[in-house]
Amino acid sequence: MTWTLEYSNKLRVIKLVYTGRTTGLDLQESTSKAIALSKEQGSLMFLVDSTEIELTASTFHLYDLPDRQYLAENLDRKSHVAIVLPRRPKEQEDAQFYETACVNRGWFVMLFPNCDEGIEWLTGTDSSNKPDAGDG
Repeated sequence: MTWTLEYSNKLRVIKLVYTGRTTGLDLQESTSKAIALSKEQGSLMFLVDSTEIELTASTFHLYDLPDRQYLAENLDRKSHVAIVLPRRPKEQEDAQFYETACVNRGWFVMLFPNCDEGIEWLTGTDSSNKPDAGDG
């Protein structure tokens, strides 16, 4: 598995971390699990750390998430998704495309250079004094 999923009780944030080679199927599966965890925990805040992702998914897979899968799995429209930019240039372009596709469909998605800034946007607090999203 090229991704991990956890929930921070302290921050009420779902953290999804991608590492290494990630396929379209990986994106679909991780998205389904994250949406299910969101419903289970009653959280509408997602931190997606894609710093170390090596994306092999097609543009169609990226477009399909906000266009079809979010709707099919009843993701709450009030959800906010903070995405930490990947290190690799190709994946950065993919992340920017994904952000645009989401925003154009009315989803609250924004890219960030690091986890702390993403958490701050999600929680509306200064994350420098907060535990990591994985704590809790």
